[in-house]
Amino acid sequence: MRFTLFALLGTALVSLIICFGAIDTDNKAKELKLTAPTTTTTTTTTTTTTTTTTILSPIGTLPFVEIGGEVSLDYSSSISTVGLDTVTFGMTVKNAQKAAGTRFSPVTARGECFLAVPDEGPKGITFWIVESTVERVDIDNELIRTRSGAGIGDTESLIYELFGEKIETKILPESSEKLLIYVPSDPSDKNFRVVFKSDGRLIKRVWSGRLPWVEMTEIC
Repeated sequence: MRFTLFALLGTALVSLIICFGAIDTDNKAKELKLTAPTTTTTTTTTTTTTTTTTILSPIGTLPFVEIGGEVSLDYSSSISTVGLDTVTFGMTVKNAQKAAGTRFSPVTARGECFLAVPDEGPKGITFWIVESTVERVDIDNELIRTRSGAGIGDTESLIYELFGEKIETKILPESSEKLLIYVPSDPSDKNFRVVFKSDGRLIKRVWSGRLPWVEMTEIC
């Protein structure tokens, strides 16, 4: 009798354990089903700076000049108060082309004053030809800089830091644009200038030349 009672109690206990185990298993299964994987999405933003270079197209040719040697103008060329590398202000067009190692082509109508660009070498170089001599060079290429390393893309504050009191500032009328004009202290260079044109914050163009052409803000 006792044996039968213990057997019945044991059977009932096992049944309860199995029942609770099943419930617990079902609950765990439900928990697993309710737990979804988490996906993290990372977005990377890339900022691109675009520099616009002004390039004028040739509209004719100059008298033929025999060029010897290689092109001397490249992306390491530097602009100064007296010219661009071996091309110096006051040179005749013929000698300037020989010094540059490349012929020039006019990009404005030929006259007493016109603009010309080198046929070879970096883009963004424009020479002003006045009465058959080179009087100014405009730079629209951020890689061509002054001997001090200043150029397009620099801040106004850097120009002031580099050249200090030698910079004269001229604000263009009805505009936020400025001309930061480098005036040499050497008396022999009194007629030469380097001009940094800014949008009010960054340098957008550089040119150098002799007076009065270097002070002009419109093309001749």
